[in-house]
Amino acid sequence: MALSVLCLLGIFNLAARAQDRDRDDGREQEHPNGIIEDWSHHHAVYPRVGPIQSLIAVQHDPRALHSWQNSIRKDWRRYNRRHFGHGANTAVHTDWSISLGGGTVAPAMYPAKFTFDIGAAPDCTTDFVVFPVNIAGSATQPNLVAFNNLYSGTVPAPGICNRAVPPAGDNGTSATTIWSYDITAGGGIVSTSPSLSLDGTKVAFVESGAGATHFHVLAWKSGDGVDVTTPSAQNVLKPKVITSGFALVAPAAASGTVTDLPLGSTTDTLSSPFVDYVKDVAYVGNDSGILFRIKNVFCTLSCTVGVTGAPSLDNTWNGTGSVTTGCGGVLTGAVVANTGNVFVGCSDGRVYGFTTAGVALSPTPSLVVGNGSATGGIVDTPIVDSVNGLIYAVSGNSGGGTEVVVQASAADLGSVQTATLAAGGNHNLHAPALNDAYYTSGTPANWRLYEVAGDSVAGGIKLYGITFAGSHVMTSGNPGSVDSFAVGGAFEISPLTEFLTTGGEDRFFESFQAAGGGSLASFRIDTGFPVTFESSNSASVGTGTTGIIIDNAASSSSQADSVYFGALGANTAVKLTQGGLQ
Repeated sequence: MALSVLCLLGIFNLAARAQDRDRDDGREQEHPNGIIEDWSHHHAVYPRVGPIQSLIAVQHDPRALHSWQNSIRKDWRRYNRRHFGHGANTAVHTDWSISLGGGTVAPAMYPAKFTFDIGAAPDCTTDFVVFPVNIAGSATQPNLVAFNNLYSGTVPAPGICNRAVPPAGDNGTSATTIWSYDITAGGGIVSTSPSLSLDGTKVAFVESGAGATHFHVLAWKSGDGVDVTTPSAQNVLKPKVITSGFALVAPAAASGTVTDLPLGSTTDTLSSPFVDYVKDVAYVGNDSGILFRIKNVFCTLSCTVGVTGAPSLDNTWNGTGSVTTGCGGVLTGAVVANTGNVFVGCSDGRVYGFTTAGVALSPTPSLVVGNGSATGGIVDTPIVDSVNGLIYAVSGNSGGGTEVVVQASAADLGSVQTATLAAGGNHNLHAPALNDAYYTSGTPANWRLYEVAGDSVAGGIKLYGITFAGSHVMTSGNPGSVDSFAVGGAFEISPLTEFLTTGGEDRFFESFQAAGGGSLASFRIDTGFPVTFESSNSASVGTGTTGIIIDNAASSSSQADSVYFGALGANTAVKLTQGGLQ
């Protein structure tokens, strides 16, 4: 039986505002949960329409609630604006671009954005975005930074966070540094995406390098590492340096302290920490095929801030807090299904699955996607649809010599469907995107999965639209919808990011990487299969972009519906506004 989550909201009494609790010096403190946009929301997805048993099963998952609330807010705004014209302005404008020093966000990794107000009212002080920095930190180089006054800019209109009379050292039209850190227990490189606590007061991230991996939780303090001596509100190059004195207990919010958990003598290149908020555990993989589970990450369950020990390995998982996947290579980030099954991709081209106890799935412990060659591994975390019980993974080179998108059951890695794309072996293939209808429509003919891949034959890129049958069974073989775009070469494409505007326009964004200059493009997909870019922009993207996040902080305010990414090569944190988003 399929049911819309709209019907379930009354049953579940879905709160508009939830609370997390910290205990500090014996006093209980409450922090309102906000809206998080980070890497994990691209890989753990929750359609609003599906089997009632599945919708009930995920009702307590904060990611599901965020997804449904965000979608319903958009429905409400579209309803309220139905009698008003919606502009067709699709121009892309750079609101601000701020140097991260000698580093940037690593390719295919994401910043993490926090919106304080669950009602989606933009706030210049409390809303912030965190950027990891893929270079060793130092006294003049951060490896983790955050900005507020996000909704600043000058085009097409002054931003709502512009400072009319800015203080000395503030340009008045860009975001401002809220904190900047060099946190180094090992190599000092943050090459993967950070994850935020639900109340935004803590950041979980992985530091790697020098043959080691360290898991940290930072209870950031506003003003740490801010340049007040030059002064320069946009300067991040005077970070607070933390190389010792790591907290031994769960840190209190706003304390400026950080924990440290060593995870062995192997680096972590691709595995961003996935936080299971319901259990307060995190999963982190390394470059030799070992997947770790860490407990008491944000200290939200059986944990007392300032008393309970710092995050540590969860020995209830496989008896040791870690599993050897069987790959021996580089792991992606993990993702957890509503059943508790955990999935992770690897450079050998397989997806590995484990139960809630850390035991390999039986009878199929792994799913073959790629051939394990240089371009035949899995480099992005699989996508798990917990409502329909499905998993999606991609690889740039299969055993059949093509790029592939594979669908399987999230229960047992069975019922495999494979879509074959362009000839493989050119570049790694990154995460695709599902259209909005997949989440909101009960009509199979409306569902699509989009992927963009480099095309060496046509000298450009190819866009694919993969269809579905009933019960969300993906169509195997060559997709019937495909377009080629000559862009001067076959390039590696960033992960795709889909976004439904308050005007009801469905789009996805992607970027291709090129040494001579990359490009950011969007495609409109709610009016049929796109035959051209809706808009493109090569300014401010360097040699290409990292993973892209898009917030939806307001229905009409200038610069509040925004695109965030790191510019490769240019080593900058960037925020754009596309007129059509609003």
